[in-house]
Amino acid sequence: MEAIAPEAAVLEVDVHHHLRDLLRRGLLPPWPHHLTLARLVMRALRTGQGALIQVEGHGWHQGHYRLAYLAAALLWPGPVVIVAPPAGRQILLHRDLPRLQAVFPVTKPIYCWEQGLRPAGDGIVCVSPQDWLQDAQADSPQLAGRPVIIEGADDLETWLQDTLTVTLHPQDWDALVWAVPDHAESIRHVQLGLEQALLSHPPNPLEAWQLAEHEATLLQHLRGLGPAGSPWAALEARLVDPDVCLWATLERRTGAMTLRATPLDLAAHWAPRWPGQPLVLLGEALGLERDPNHLRQRLGLPPLTPVRFAAATPIDGLHLYLPDTVPSPNTPQFGAALRQELYRLLSLSWTGPVVLLVSDRPLQGQLAASLAAEFGSRVQREKTCLEENTILVSSWAFWLAHHPVLTHPALLVIPTLPLPTLEDPGVAAQVVRLKRLRRDWFHQLLLPVALQTLQRAVSPLRPHQGWVALLDRRVLHRSYGTQVLATLEPLITTHRQLPQEEMWDSHALS
Repeated sequence: MEAIAPEAAVLEVDVHHHLRDLLRRGLLPPWPHHLTLARLVMRALRTGQGALIQVEGHGWHQGHYRLAYLAAALLWPGPVVIVAPPAGRQILLHRDLPRLQAVFPVTKPIYCWEQGLRPAGDGIVCVSPQDWLQDAQADSPQLAGRPVIIEGADDLETWLQDTLTVTLHPQDWDALVWAVPDHAESIRHVQLGLEQALLSHPPNPLEAWQLAEHEATLLQHLRGLGPAGSPWAALEARLVDPDVCLWATLERRTGAMTLRATPLDLAAHWAPRWPGQPLVLLGEALGLERDPNHLRQRLGLPPLTPVRFAAATPIDGLHLYLPDTVPSPNTPQFGAALRQELYRLLSLSWTGPVVLLVSDRPLQGQLAASLAAEFGSRVQREKTCLEENTILVSSWAFWLAHHPVLTHPALLVIPTLPLPTLEDPGVAAQVVRLKRLRRDWFHQLLLPVALQTLQRAVSPLRPHQGWVALLDRRVLHRSYGTQVLATLEPLITTHRQLPQEEMWDSHALS
């Protein structure tokens, strides 16, 4: 067993002692692993060996586990960077850190990066993901070398990709014309050519298309025209990278076109940025139960110690309704059968809102209209003010972004698994790349994303032992169905046939 220096032992024992005191005084939310998590984070700060920590159950948005890692950050005698989205950062600054400082015998400076304050000494820097990653890409990063704790690391891949994506808005074409007026005619020729090419593409529900090779070639005519530091100069650098997806969205009504260049190999771009900066990643759906190294390899992260705190108690369990009566989503009979099943489910008595997750915009609109005809004003589409009897029709993205502020639902209805659609240009480009590398694109890309999304979506129902209706029969008949069910564990009950209303009342209303 590794020997621990006396000062190191003091640090880990110290955070253990202080948190145990808070637990005895009833000042921490009920959770059995506060002490273990705090010691893990302190050990990562001490050794410089990062950690990848998955905490399943109630969700980070409720702050059940936040005080444990904040205690380690406050008691650590050195600087710490805490990366958190805006909502979480405000809670850190105005509630949780002041609360701990009031009971801990430490006084540590706390900085909010977005206010323009620069870190000094051994304080805590709270920073948004976007500002932190922008600093990481700078020639002289101001936060380099400081240990970093990332809250909500489930979204880290999206943050990394968004930071590297170059976006050209419609007004950037005008800016380029003003910057090089002698080339105005050729610039407008390229712009018009791209818009006409996009209009010739088949309809796409996302109104987004990957540029074909001959379309991307049009942009080569603009090489060298973009001023240094402009989006055009950044785009030119991306054009020489074979692992970049060039795609565009087009508003057909106005003709407004937005171009994007998104890198596909995130590991190649970010791996050189991580050395020398210990990382502690915390999230609720990092895929550790399936492959502890999957996320690290995709993002080029340094070696991290994987730790998983599973939601393994009945209090965090779900009731699952998993019928075999709805046809597969790719069959003509699916739409009508789905509506019939929804009518049956929504006609039952529920003590709380019902949420229906559908990201396909045309299908979402059709279901919202047909349900409104049956259930009237109870049906709402992507609203944040819910009554107890509301039926909310929502995309997966909307639900994941807003469920922290929504009334917890009694029932979450999932018509189809959240497998990424190949109509998304970025997903299609990733699939092509994985095929070129002779890799299993379904099990290495689509399925992990779907399982992570599913795990995060059902998390708010666990503390209340809510119901999940999963209507995608592929879970019962495809080999990956066992992985889907494992993602939903722990389960309290599973029903394959629609029970009688009395049975649902006796369970769902208890």
